[in-house]
Amino acid sequence: MSVGNIGGYSGLRSTSDMAATNATSSKTADMGSGDFLTLLTTQLQNQDPFQPMENGEFLGQLAQMSTVRGIDDLNATLSTMATQMSGSLISQASGMLGQGALVTGSLARPDEQGTVAGRANLEEYADTMVIEYTDAETGDVLHSQSLTDQYAGPVEFSWDGAPTDGRQIRIKVTAANADGTLDASTQVYARIEGVEVDSVSGEMTLQIQDYGAFLGSEITALR
Repeated sequence: MSVGNIGGYSGLRSTSDMAATNATSSKTADMGSGDFLTLLTTQLQNQDPFQPMENGEFLGQLAQMSTVRGIDDLNATLSTMATQMSGSLISQASGMLGQGALVTGSLARPDEQGTVAGRANLEEYADTMVIEYTDAETGDVLHSQSLTDQYAGPVEFSWDGAPTDGRQIRIKVTAANADGTLDASTQVYARIEGVEVDSVSGEMTLQIQDYGAFLGSEITALR
């Protein structure tokens, strides 16, 4: 005995057929686990009683529903993580404002306490090293420091008695040993005036006084 049409349904409608119909009638939302369960329940209610769904097919569709639910949960978790990470980055960025970032250069401005700081990078051992601080506009020598027996590598320096009127100070490092004058590049701590966070990559761009924009990954030290 064959059944042509029972309850307005011809044969057994598959989940994929009903999902296609649902997608055609509503273009505004993707199918979630709740929609999948509704489709499966409707399918069971309207299946051909003489050709019921096989157990294996039923279990397979339940597994599909579980997969859809798992994807929904994963998307929700990832969304929450992204929100938390974004908030953490903004908090971190705001905490950097006003700090000094170490950049390559010889111009610095004293902070509110009158401190100028930086780093000299020696290529080899130096018997003597002189750090000279001059007014960048007039060239007047404001202060100098002498150090001895400095090994190759970074040498930190600072001056705590600089003017606090916002002027630029130029720093010159001269080093020497028994073989003569040595090369000594300088880095200074300059004030971070602004921070921007890329919403996609999470990369920070720092606006540094007198030096312009730097990626956060280019800055190796703060103070």
